[in-house]
Amino acid sequence: MKTLVQQAHICHVVASINENIGGPAYSVTNLAQALSGEGIDSHLFTLDYQNRGQQVPTSNVKIHSYPATQIAKFFRGFQPSASYALQQLASTELDLIHNHGLWMFPNLYARQAATKNNLPLLISPRGMLEAWSLKNSWFKKLPAWFLYEQQNLQKAIVFHGTSKEEVNSIRKLNFSQPIALIPNGVSLPDLSKQPNREILLQYFPELTDKKWLLFLSRIHPKKGLDNLMRTWSKIANEFSDWHLIIAGPDSSGYQKKLEILTKDLKLETSVTFTGMLSGKIKASALRNADLFVLPTHSENFGIAIAESLAYEVPVVTTKEAPWEDLVKYGCGWWIEDNQKSLEIALREGMQLSDIQRKEMGRKGRIMVEKKYSWSTIAQEMSRVYYWILHGGNPPTSVNFYKSI
Repeated sequence: MKTLVQQAHICHVVASINENIGGPAYSVTNLAQALSGEGIDSHLFTLDYQNRGQQVPTSNVKIHSYPATQIAKFFRGFQPSASYALQQLASTELDLIHNHGLWMFPNLYARQAATKNNLPLLISPRGMLEAWSLKNSWFKKLPAWFLYEQQNLQKAIVFHGTSKEEVNSIRKLNFSQPIALIPNGVSLPDLSKQPNREILLQYFPELTDKKWLLFLSRIHPKKGLDNLMRTWSKIANEFSDWHLIIAGPDSSGYQKKLEILTKDLKLETSVTFTGMLSGKIKASALRNADLFVLPTHSENFGIAIAESLAYEVPVVTTKEAPWEDLVKYGCGWWIEDNQKSLEIALREGMQLSDIQRKEMGRKGRIMVEKKYSWSTIAQEMSRVYYWILHGGNPPTSVNFYKSI
């Protein structure tokens, strides 16, 4: 390992940072960018899936991006030329490799590059060791587990978990390495300069004169959208001044099933699928939503929740997301993962006055500023890097050998 004098040279390895991939594309790029302000020489290694939207932009980060080949697109990022490039980078410029995510070949390449060059490997599972995620498509993951993923995890010198629940999921699989408990961060928008409702209304005029119940995340079975639709069918007529907005990328074709369900439940006039939102259109949706809902079955953090709170929108989510702070800070509902609990919470949220919801939203913004700013997250992560590279007393975020 190189002797570190002033600046740590860290490479973040992630399968993709294309915007339609979802949370990790944003959390990893923002982390790498924020770390550059903490004396970290930030590199980011990834494949570019051009059919999944543009790559999330960064500044002060050295991007090592390789166009995904046709084989990589259909075989979990298998691209030996990219593996060779990462090994060359590791041999000349890096002190530590920080791998994000599991089950893809770039995650294997991260371990191989670290092992070959005697570099420490830190792994952020990014929710992929949660029980729901392990069960989902288990028949694809089981061969990968025995072929390379278990060995990848065994080689990690430290894990990074974004919540207590994720720490416990790692421990349940009998991994005993230290785990740094550091949440994801969120970019704090300047609320005085945000776009008004008309930005979104020009694309979706059916939202005019309606209050907005917003879902904004990946369109995926684990997000609980079937429960949301069935719950909405029970209360939509009662709340005719509200409209349900389903926003987010669909990479698996799941939206078609939801559209059929919407038609079967006779919800076409009260539900709008917007597709992927970005830039001013996304900001318009978040800034002008009245209530945010994420009825997820599994979430290691839930960056969409943090984003909504940053825009002063109160949140309804399940206890499968690590957001007990919604109750602690009075900025939302943290409920059991079932339709009845969701119905009760949505009724309560929509029956509040606009003033009451805005007050809850303000409390959420204060909480996010206090706990989830990227500068705070980057400071703690940099302490973990320096501890790994230099030794000494571990940071307070580091957990040894136990569940929480």
